Amino acid sequence: MALSKKLKQGIQTLEDLVPLPHTVRVTRPKKMEEYGTCEYLEEPDRFLIRIHARLADSEALGILAHEWAHALAWTDDPLVDAHGPEWGVAYSRCYQALWEP
Repeated sequence: MALSKKLKQGIQTLEDLVPLPHTVRVTRPKKMEEYGTCEYLEEPDRFLIRIHARLADSEALGILAHEWAHALAWTDDPLVDAHGPEWGVAYSRCYQALWEP
């Protein structure tokens, strides 16, 4: 599924205001069990964010903020909670960039 204008604008806003240390690719697959995922790929060196295609734009934008925060707070340390304090601060930055400009 192609990215909507609203989602493309959200990505651009996050790239401008909350840049990531690596490039990011956002896709909208139709077959997913989750609403969204974020993973770091070493080859090529980038983040891959997937947002379920069945979500409306407003929901997809919320998932984008959530997953972008995961990329921003990314660590390979298995002892760091995926939704811990670092992620919370990152999510706050993403939320503010998208909804409180």
